[in-house]
Amino acid sequence: MPKRKSRKQQKKKLNPEKLRLAIKRSNTLLVTYAVVLFQFTALILLSLKTVPVDYQALALAIALPLVTLILVSLAPRIWPVDQVLLVLVLFLASIGIVILKDIARSPLTPQNQAIFFAIGLGAMLICVVFMRALRNWERYVPWAIVGGLAAQAAPLVFGRSVGAEGIRRWISIAGVFSVQPSELVKLLLILVLAASFSNRHRLRSMIPAIAFAALNCGLLLVCRDLGTLMLYFFTTVLMFFAATSNLTLTAVGLGGGAAGAVVSYRLFSHVRSRVEIWRNPWADASGQGYQVVQALIAMGTGGLFGMGLGLGLPRYIPLYASDFVFAAITEEFGVIFSLCLLAAYVLIIMRGVSVAMSARTAFHALVCLGVVTMIGLQAFTIVGGVIKLIPLTGVTLPFIASGGSSMVSSFACIGLLLGVSSINAEEEAHDVNRLSLGEEVNV
Repeated sequence: MPKRKSRKQQKKKLNPEKLRLAIKRSNTLLVTYAVVLFQFTALILLSLKTVPVDYQALALAIALPLVTLILVSLAPRIWPVDQVLLVLVLFLASIGIVILKDIARSPLTPQNQAIFFAIGLGAMLICVVFMRALRNWERYVPWAIVGGLAAQAAPLVFGRSVGAEGIRRWISIAGVFSVQPSELVKLLLILVLAASFSNRHRLRSMIPAIAFAALNCGLLLVCRDLGTLMLYFFTTVLMFFAATSNLTLTAVGLGGGAAGAVVSYRLFSHVRSRVEIWRNPWADASGQGYQVVQALIAMGTGGLFGMGLGLGLPRYIPLYASDFVFAAITEEFGVIFSLCLLAAYVLIIMRGVSVAMSARTAFHALVCLGVVTMIGLQAFTIVGGVIKLIPLTGVTLPFIASGGSSMVSSFACIGLLLGVSSINAEEEAHDVNRLSLGEEVNV
């Protein structure tokens, strides 16, 4: 009888690449199952919290894990996308649906969030196809510029002022729901800048894209949407520096931004008010500083481990479902969970940077850089404002806070990332095949 091979001999014959992929796949499955367990148990607890049973929470407890499992298992079979990135985004969106189901006064809020979650998934898949099919994006830049400026100016024509600050962000569609055009123009801004900046040896070709960004910032200034203006500005500057490495022009741009911040402080009373609240919210704890004070009290009450799902009092925080949702999460889930939530954003940024560094074209690399810059800045801006690290600005926490436009645009941005990651994986597989055949590979 032939002798059985030893375990060492069997291990030597294992393909290292296949072994690495198997380990990576098993780790992704473990994270996926953890996310599914969180979705199911949290929503089941919320469904049993009331008498009779909350059937909306029960339906979400079944639907959300199913959607997660189907997406994570089927998407890689269609395209070789970054599964870790996909799971992290689904985890953040799940937190949003769970916390809104718990704290919202109306069942319409979590219902709408779940609907926009589904629409966002559709937008993400469309953007994956878009990135994979797109060729010669430069020819579409003029149309994107015209469409983007028209959409950005729409709130000035069709919108209405909201609050004492007179901010114009939304336009009403048929009187049924509102859309925030600046959230959707983010994608066009990233694509236009990436297409124009990818030809870094021709500074003249960058002028239309820079003008597009400047006009968008001007329109946002007129609409008094200064938080979104800041996101647009820093994304443009960082993408320009990444494309050109021109420190002088980048410094000039940053100097212009600093001057604009000073002018805004002098020009708008609500900016001065927010700076004063940031410096000392306790000076007017029952007035202008009420929001920040209540958020700080809620986070302090939660402690390390939180009050427990459904046991906190986040409704005392104004705008608890949108601007201050991070404070509500910290009160119920605790500081440790909130740090894990922030770690998920950091991991998304790291995965996005990794995808950018692996990209074979400057256009794809700049698209990825623009996406992670926009999402990272947005998360840092709102979390920093809630914890009183920086003055509060009115932007939403990506994937979590209540808001359909933000949810859809954030998922669409992730779709761009996943599209580039799938292209990178196919190019890498093609190079491996060529190397196995003894051909040269140009990276």
